[in-house]
Amino acid sequence: MRISVRTKQVAGVTAIVFAVVVCLGGYYMLSLARVFIQDIGTRSELVAHGIFQRINQLALDGGDLTTAIRTDAGLQSMLESSMYADGALYAAVVDTDGVVLAHNDPSRVNLRLAPVAELATLVDAGAWDQWHAVNAQGGQTREVRMPLMLNAQEFGAIRVGVSTLLMRSELEQVLRPVLVTMLALLLGTVLVATVLAQWMLRPILVLRAGLARLGQGDTDVTLDLPVRDEFGDLGESFNAVRDRLAREHADGEVSRAAMSRRMAALGRVSSGIAHEVKNPLNAMRIHLELLRMQTAEVPGTVDHVRVLSEQMRRLDEVVQGFLSFTKQEDLTVEAIAPAALFEDLLPVVNAESGKTGVQVQVDVQAGVPDVAGDRALLHQALLNLALNACHAMPNGGTLRLAARPSSARRGYVELLVEDTGTGITPDNLGRIFNLYFTTKPEGSGIGLALVYRTVTLHDGDIDVQSVPGKGTTFTVTLPSAP
Repeated sequence: MRISVRTKQVAGVTAIVFAVVVCLGGYYMLSLARVFIQDIGTRSELVAHGIFQRINQLALDGGDLTTAIRTDAGLQSMLESSMYADGALYAAVVDTDGVVLAHNDPSRVNLRLAPVAELATLVDAGAWDQWHAVNAQGGQTREVRMPLMLNAQEFGAIRVGVSTLLMRSELEQVLRPVLVTMLALLLGTVLVATVLAQWMLRPILVLRAGLARLGQGDTDVTLDLPVRDEFGDLGESFNAVRDRLAREHADGEVSRAAMSRRMAALGRVSSGIAHEVKNPLNAMRIHLELLRMQTAEVPGTVDHVRVLSEQMRRLDEVVQGFLSFTKQEDLTVEAIAPAALFEDLLPVVNAESGKTGVQVQVDVQAGVPDVAGDRALLHQALLNLALNACHAMPNGGTLRLAARPSSARRGYVELLVEDTGTGITPDNLGRIFNLYFTTKPEGSGIGLALVYRTVTLHDGDIDVQSVPGKGTTFTVTLPSAP
C-alpha cells in the first residue's frame, strides 16, 4: 500500500510527540508517586510524633503507664483523628509482644497486631518499585513505627498503618487531569501536524503539477513558489530547466525542418545521380549483350562477359538501394494497434516459417497503447526483421512477436522480434544497420538500414541484443498514439 508523504509527515510528528509525552508523562507519574509516598510517610510520622508526645506526658504524670494508655481519652481521640490523614488505615499503640494497648478502633484492644513491612523501605526504594507497589493487585499495608522507651527499656511501639490501595485511589485522582491533558496534547499535535504538512507540502504539490505539465510539452508553465527559501531556489531551477527544454524543443523543430529540407534536396540529387548512372548502365548492358552475341564462339569470352554483366547488375542494385534509402517519405501517421501490426505480418511470416518448421508466437500485453506511425512503413520494417529471424533459424526454432509499454521511456511502446537462431557475432553487431553491410552471400545490405531509417523517421529507437548460438532480439521503441 502506497503511503503519501503527508501521511508520513503527520505520523512522524505524532510519533515523536507521542514518544516525548509518554517519556515525560511516565517520568512525571513516577516522580509524583515518589512524592506522594514521601508525603504520606511524613504525615504518618507527624501523627506518630503527636501520639508519642501524649504518651510521654502520661509517663510524666506517674502511675501505671499501661493502664494510662488504655484509659486516656485524649490519646484515644488522637488515635481516632489520625484516620483523617490521607492513606491512613489505622493507628495503634502496642506492647513488645504486639498486643494492642490502644487503637483507633477500640474493639481491637488486647488483640495482637500482625507485623507488616515498614513504609520506610518503600520510601527508600526505586521509582519503579514504588510505582509497582502502589499499583500491586490487592494492595499492600505499610507501617510507620516509633518505639516507646521506659526506664531505658523498650516498652512498646506506636504503629501507624497506611494502605497502598488508598494511595492509588488518591494518586489516580491527581493523575486523571494529567492524562486528559496528555490526550488533548496528542490530538492537538495531530491537528497541527496535518496543517503543517499541508503548508509544507504545498510547494511539492505545485512542483509535481508543474512537472506533469512540462512532461506534456507545456513549456509556458510557471510555479507559484515562495521566493525567500529553498523552494524559491527550486522554483528557479525548475524555470531554468523549463527554459532549456523550450530552447531544445525549438532547436529540435528547426533541426527537423532543416533535416527535412536536406533529405528532400538529397533525394533530388540522388534521383539525378541515379538517372545519370542508369543511362550509361543501360547502354553498357545493351552493348555488352551485343558483344556476347558476336563473340559467342570465341573461347573464354562468354565467361568474361558473364562476369561483367553480373557486376553491372549488382551496380544497378546498389543504385536502386541508395535511391530507396535517400528518398523522402511522406509519413501518414495514424494510431495503430500493435496486435494489428503483427496480424498483418502473419500471412507472409507463416509462409516463410513453415519452410523450416519455425513456430511463431504473438504476445501482446493487455492494455498496450496504440503506436503512432505510418502503417505501410512499419509493416515493411517489422516484416524485414521477422523474415531475417526466420532465415536465422534454418533448422527450426521459435519466433516471438511481442508488444509491451516501454519501462525506459514514458509514452512509448516496445515491439520485440525475438528468435532462437544462430545469433550475431559481437564483431558484426555494431555494423548491422550500416548501408550495404550484409553477411548473406545473396544479401543486398539494405534491409536493416531501411528498418533503422524507418524507426528514426518515427522518432523511435531500435536496439539489438544477440548471443551467438542462442538467438537475437530486436526491440523497436515507438511513440504511443495520443
